[in-house]
Amino acid sequence: MTRPRPLAGPLLAVATLVLVLTACGDPVVGTVTAKEHDAAETTHGTRKDCTTSTSSTGTRTTKCKTVPTTKHEPEEWELTVAEDDGDTVEVDVDQDAYDRIEVGDRYDETAEASR
Repeated sequence: MTRPRPLAGPLLAVATLVLVLTACGDPVVGTVTAKEHDAAETTHGTRKDCTTSTSSTGTRTTKCKTVPTTKHEPEEWELTVAEDDGDTVEVDVDQDAYDRIEVGDRYDETAEASR
């Protein structure tokens, strides 16, 4: 059984924030300093599903059952880019770009989008 990584949620939130901030600004242009691949991950667990009912006499009854849950995190490919202005950003890319681009290569988000 695969156990979820405790930092996966916060790291995903930070990466999403970086992507949102990057998407709002100028295109990313700089040198690739790192590559990261996160394999797809599926976790299984359970949760309690409860219902409460009230009888005609006013008695409240709660019934609970355990329900199986599944959470799927898709596969991700990410480049860390040192921009020409000195900032470092993380950029999600597709697998083809990830396989083609090497650490040390120049990265231009506008040029990648036109491929």
